[in-house]
Amino acid sequence: MSMKINLGAWNSIFAVPSSVVDEGLKFSDGVKLKVLLYLLRHSGEDVSEKDISRATGVNETDIPEAVEYWVMKGIFCKSNGEIAPAQQENFETETVTNQTESINNEISTEKREEQPQHIPVRPQRPDYVYVAQQLAVDEEFKMLVNEAQTALGKTISNSDASSLLMLKNTCGLPAEVIIMLIQYCISIGKSNIRAIETIGVRWSDAGVFSIEAAENKIKQAHRASQSFTVVSAAFGLKNFGSPTKKQMEYADLWVNEWKFSPEMLREAYERCVDSKGSCDFRYINGILKRWNSSGIFNVDDLKRLDSNQSKYSNRNNSKNGSNASYNINDLQRLDTIDSI
Repeated sequence: MSMKINLGAWNSIFAVPSSVVDEGLKFSDGVKLKVLLYLLRHSGEDVSEKDISRATGVNETDIPEAVEYWVMKGIFCKSNGEIAPAQQENFETETVTNQTESINNEISTEKREEQPQHIPVRPQRPDYVYVAQQLAVDEEFKMLVNEAQTALGKTISNSDASSLLMLKNTCGLPAEVIIMLIQYCISIGKSNIRAIETIGVRWSDAGVFSIEAAENKIKQAHRASQSFTVVSAAFGLKNFGSPTKKQMEYADLWVNEWKFSPEMLREAYERCVDSKGSCDFRYINGILKRWNSSGIFNVDDLKRLDSNQSKYSNRNNSKNGSNASYNINDLQRLDTIDSI
């Protein structure tokens, strides 16, 4: 006897990870959910942003952001432009553990080497519907928005309020820290919400979750800014524009940690320009690093160093025709500052 059960729409089903509901819904919107469901439904198929847009009605320009959101939530992973279910890697790893210990170690090592490197994804701002809901029920968030409007001297938009809510709920910055952040950004002439959001995310990554930590961060930033003013004046840089994060780090190191005077900074700058023909902060750092390790902190010490070096370098200089006291490659290898 043959039997057939017709389940109708249930004849074709696909799985949705529980974490989508447990963790992903809070800040997701209709766009993100549509993209997710389409990708899950068409797993194993080659689909384009145009395909997704045509089937879901989502604008093509919004699709990459939606995909990044589900990557951030651990639903997908990206490697070389391809999207794969993040859970698949865990399943394969668990299967391997049922083998013998020696085989398990070998395969685990291979999987660690092949596992794609995940680039940190910028936190996603919640949609305006969720922002409106939070303004109605979250008194602290309502207070934060009011304080921000007072500080900025204007009524902030829904998008701006979304950024503040992201900093508070997603990045974990307390309301009082966000207020300090806003005041700090205003003090340095960056009073737009995008700048506040960018610096706020950096604070979160650095673990700035208290008033004390925020005060220390602001002091550190002011110190680095003042140091760069000293450096740019010593170098004679005019209309330099905004320094990079790395240049600020160099200035803070040279002025506040190594305690070099403007005169010594100028000496390093001139030697760099003589050797390379331009101002290269990395090369200058190599010079100053050598002076610092040799205890050279004033012009008299530097003259003695140059005199001693000339005694040993004249022979080599006569052979290669170079009059430079510093080797570019050697100085650049001395640059070992870690990013902060």
